[in-house]
Amino acid sequence: MPFYRLKTGIVHVKGTRLPAPCCVRFCWPSSGKEQVCMAPSAYLCDGPNNANRSGTCDAPLCEVHARQIGPNRHLCPACHLSHSAAERQRSLFTSIV
Repeated sequence: MPFYRLKTGIVHVKGTRLPAPCCVRFCWPSSGKEQVCMAPSAYLCDGPNNANRSGTCDAPLCEVHARQIGPNRHLCPACHLSHSAAERQRSLFTSIV
């Protein structure tokens, strides 16, 4: 029974087959306070799991916070930053060769 953040506010929804709420943290521009998105998730992060180096991150993501990197492959903002940093490093050396 997850809690979701909708346009009307935070709503507690009952049900057995509901998606997990989005777990991305962001800061409101006006107040600067950190909040959790809590929108219904549509995707799971396919980035590498940094905790035990096996599997994927599997963080639930809403459509706004999911970054698509391929067909049916999405990254959370944290994994996207590490993925883009690694790509920039590779492109630096490939341009020299």
